[in-house]
Amino acid sequence: MNFLEAWLRTPLAAAAGWTLLHSLWEGAVVAAALAAVLLALRSPRARYAAACLSLLVLLGGVVFTLIRLLPASTPLPRTVIPPAFPAWSVPAGLSASSSWTSGLAFLVPWLASFWVAGVAVFFVWHIVAWTSARRLRHWGVCCAPEPWSNQLSYLAARISVTRPVLLLESCFADAPMVLGHFRPLILMPVGLLAGLPPGQVEAILLHELAHIRRYDYLVNILQRSVEDLLFYHPAVWWISRVIRAERENCCDDVVVSTRGNAQEYATALATLEYNRCSAREPAVAATGGSLVNESVVCSIRRGRSAHGRRYSPRPFFLQPRL
Repeated sequence: MNFLEAWLRTPLAAAAGWTLLHSLWEGAVVAAALAAVLLALRSPRARYAAACLSLLVLLGGVVFTLIRLLPASTPLPRTVIPPAFPAWSVPAGLSASSSWTSGLAFLVPWLASFWVAGVAVFFVWHIVAWTSARRLRHWGVCCAPEPWSNQLSYLAARISVTRPVLLLESCFADAPMVLGHFRPLILMPVGLLAGLPPGQVEAILLHELAHIRRYDYLVNILQRSVEDLLFYHPAVWWISRVIRAERENCCDDVVVSTRGNAQEYATALATLEYNRCSAREPAVAATGGSLVNESVVCSIRRGRSAHGRRYSPRPFFLQPRL
């Protein structure tokens, strides 16, 4: 307890606590601005870029606020009671001796303590998830048939993926996924390559290759880091959902623009979702997405094509597992 008491009395704890409070209204402003921008944009790439920029702006605002609230680099006592805050951190018209202000000043350092504990929990959680994903590279995997490995190389060259990509079949993967940034590999559930028509498998592989070309695995790691730091903020989680949805839409557009057959692609998505929901077989499972009924194919027929325009289904083939 002595360490905790000493931490609560430091200027850093007070500055961090006030920063957390200020970040609530800062995040609300950023989220409102992003919502307005999304109403005006239709291109998935533009919407994705706007969402990523909003997340960076929110993080930058929090860092800037913390710097502003930190005390000057002059010698200070190790314990400060009460903490010295900038004038703009205390509501106007109220003296520092007001009862509610004093109570808030007492609680603010505790906010920083709870924040540190929350960050540690999320960090450990994602480390465990990343370790589990690393195991998928080596456990229960086998090389894909050579014709499909050759076809993957052809598809990679077609959409300008220059890094070598390994194709493996996994007994534990419940959906197609990409693992790794510097040495990327695509894991396909066992039986998927043989269970779907070749055209549909090619569409799925193109989707995963699009993630590799766009560096989505690396971007997702950075995104998860921001989520860990700002886990308490609803705006962060909403912006992250927008990023993930538009990321999938961008990859869908790559598939449709490359193959020019949206119906076949939608059929592949519908087949994956149907098998996941009915048979619960890992070889054909897919997580997320909006393909939950037979109207998917009809929706994509009525929807808009690629090249910057959105169409109906928003599948989720890949969320890189960290």
